[in-house]
Amino acid sequence: MPIVTTRDDERRRITVTVSDPWSAEDIAVSLEHQLTDRAWKYATLYDVRGASVIPTEPDVLWLVKQAQQHIARHGARGPVAVLIEAWVKGTQLQQYAEYAAAQSRMQLRVFLNEAEAKAWLEDAVIAD
Repeated sequence: MPIVTTRDDERRRITVTVSDPWSAEDIAVSLEHQLTDRAWKYATLYDVRGASVIPTEPDVLWLVKQAQQHIARHGARGPVAVLIEAWVKGTQLQQYAEYAAAQSRMQLRVFLNEAEAKAWLEDAVIAD
């Protein structure tokens, strides 16, 4: 299973663990689940350390558009941390994450360290 999602209501956090093979559609389904599960404003940690596939530019543009549409309909999304392997730093995946943050006007940061990502999410959580 390429996407495994866990929910922590006490911390108001969703963790999405991504592994190969995954697709943009898998991520979109994960977003839909956050909406239907009333967790849109929860902090989200995308752990992509187990994935080697880097999405294509059209996939990233499509996902950004999906996020923009959800934000327009449902309001601001909770903060998003993307956890990557050190070898990925400065690559296309990091650039895509930064582009998504800028285009969707959401709190999104890329991290190499899981503890730092979780600490940032704790500080960045927004209320309903």
